[in-house]
Amino acid sequence: MPRNPLSRGTSEINNDGASLGRVENELFTGLNTPLSRRSLFTNGGKLLGAVAIAGAIPEILAACGTASSAATATTAASLPQVALQLVYLENVQFAGSFFALDKGYYKAAGVDVTLLPGGPNIAPEPIVMSGKALVGITHTAEAVQAINNGANLKIIGAGFQKSPTCIASRASAPIHNPTEMIGKKIGISPSNQPIWESFLKANNMTASQMDVVTIGFDPTPLATGEVDAIMAFYTNEPIVLKLKGVDTYAFLLNDYNYPLMEDLYIANAADLADPVKRAQIVGIMTGESKGWSDVLANPDEAATLAVTKYGANLKLNPEQQKLDAEEQNAFVADADTKVHGLFWMTPENVSGTIKSLGFGNVTASPSMFTNEILQSIYKGGNQA
Repeated sequence: MPRNPLSRGTSEINNDGASLGRVENELFTGLNTPLSRRSLFTNGGKLLGAVAIAGAIPEILAACGTASSAATATTAASLPQVALQLVYLENVQFAGSFFALDKGYYKAAGVDVTLLPGGPNIAPEPIVMSGKALVGITHTAEAVQAINNGANLKIIGAGFQKSPTCIASRASAPIHNPTEMIGKKIGISPSNQPIWESFLKANNMTASQMDVVTIGFDPTPLATGEVDAIMAFYTNEPIVLKLKGVDTYAFLLNDYNYPLMEDLYIANAADLADPVKRAQIVGIMTGESKGWSDVLANPDEAATLAVTKYGANLKLNPEQQKLDAEEQNAFVADADTKVHGLFWMTPENVSGTIKSLGFGNVTASPSMFTNEILQSIYKGGNQA
């Protein structure tokens, strides 16, 4: 799950094999608007909403790792076969899902799960609506815009309690907060422009207060001093630069008037109302929760699993994946998940997300979010 977030498409890989993760572009067929996981607002979200419509053709987990009596009594061959649609390629962003599959947590919860990797032109929303996947992992604005455009979806959990989107600068010349960006040269990629404008609006700032230049996803301009800062992902570009010997300082947009849950789990509302499908969704999310508990406890093992097995064909950089796994844990678990359980969406986080989306003219409502599946899993407890 991302501290990686936010792009769909082909991954950029640098020459030493280090994946630049979630920094790829894509083009929807017949449209000239480049989209990426970073396109969280306006065109990206609205387009995906339209695509979604067009494509719409136990007890508390303290028993973690232990199969329920029903699951142990059922052979794997007789379990219902369901799918979980990922929003991106199979890297450590989805390590919790890898653990759940590898350790049999899904099957112990009564479902035989297939993981469907994301990639170019793959949007989770229409795949979930079509029934090809029972649950999907997607991005906040895109899920909301799909719902606004008529998709009968519900957001049932948040993989990241806060977004890893950040402003990164060189550690030798750090920019500590939004105010310190004034008068500096800031590099923004075209697909990050909507979230950049929304962030400035949230902080009562304008682009005219700094020198904003257009850059690609390659963080080299920051390393060379061509720009003073870039919009990045805390678990991506700073790690790429660190491995190249360039230390950075980064502050999260989330900490400056721009809270946003990310890597959201979605399901068809009709499936939530169907007792059989609902039980299967609970099974998927039970496996996810157990898998992500393992990632929190063993990030190195999570990275190894991504590099050597599930993402082996991507030729991922082992050191980068390890650092990514370590950093992303801070976005997966926090004080709220320790109280309520992983993926829980507190009223405060929901309202903060709704407010942040509003700065980009994406209208969300509390009714789009529900903890009902998580309530069925945790039953008042937690396993974080």
